[in-house]
Amino acid sequence: MARITKLSRLFGAVAARDWGTAMDIARSIAADEDRIGHHAAAQGLRGSLNPNSHHGDGFGASPVLNHAALLTSALAEVRRDVRLEAVVLRPKVRRELDGVLQEWRNRGKLRKCGVPHRAKLLFHGPAGCGKSLTARALGTELDLPTYVVRFDAVIGAYLGQTAIHLRELFRYTEQTPCVLVFDEIDALGKKRGSPLDVGELDRIVISMMQELEHCLAQGLIVATTNLAPNLDTALWRRFDLCLEFPKPRRQQLQSYVSRLAKKVQVRLPAEVRNAALSAASFADAEKIVQAELRRKVLREGG
Repeated sequence: MARITKLSRLFGAVAARDWGTAMDIARSIAADEDRIGHHAAAQGLRGSLNPNSHHGDGFGASPVLNHAALLTSALAEVRRDVRLEAVVLRPKVRRELDGVLQEWRNRGKLRKCGVPHRAKLLFHGPAGCGKSLTARALGTELDLPTYVVRFDAVIGAYLGQTAIHLRELFRYTEQTPCVLVFDEIDALGKKRGSPLDVGELDRIVISMMQELEHCLAQGLIVATTNLAPNLDTALWRRFDLCLEFPKPRRQQLQSYVSRLAKKVQVRLPAEVRNAALSAASFADAEKIVQAELRRKVLREGG
């Protein structure tokens, strides 16, 4: 009867996703088997608690997944204060993104025809050229909560832990409409087979690809990278749309700098404007304008 009671409590804890209680009960059941001399069974039960271990002696090494705690630590919500029209984009990129937004807004109609909306996007190109800003703008346009994935919370120290964390994040996107941003996805999607990497890194890449391929996101999943050549070649086809964000042309910088200077109400001297128009990225141009704004504030304050 005591065993049935524990099993009933275990099932209840699993149904309630109370993983801490479930683990405690499971350990207790394994200990009971040990006490009655079923040592092999006890070792097998303990090994089952760590599904990525081939032996029971790894029991207890990997902490139990707490779904709510993982989401709290791994998802950093970002402000939705940027409209897509405010982002300087190449015409082709803007057309593609407008199409993605239209598909999402008409996703019900597409679903009835058996056609899913494009939900998995990869933005690649040099740093500071608008990839992350565009992801934020998509969240604004769709009026969806937008989260950046914190890799320090996702990447685990134990065998198989990162794959479990990824599974939980993708499951969240299937249940909750949102924009999930994997900024610098090369941290999870590097080319496999490097002799300098351990096998676990290859397994993480495979897990990432599997989750992307099978996930039916309610909102959008956006990945960005500054190091496109480092991505595993098989990862690219898991995305519905891959867009390049190249270095800005001078005409684009001119439009961006003029708009930014007007917004912060600063008049740019000729040498400062020329420096901004020669910048390698939008981010670098913004730093130049902000530096001039600081100088202006300090001059007027003095």
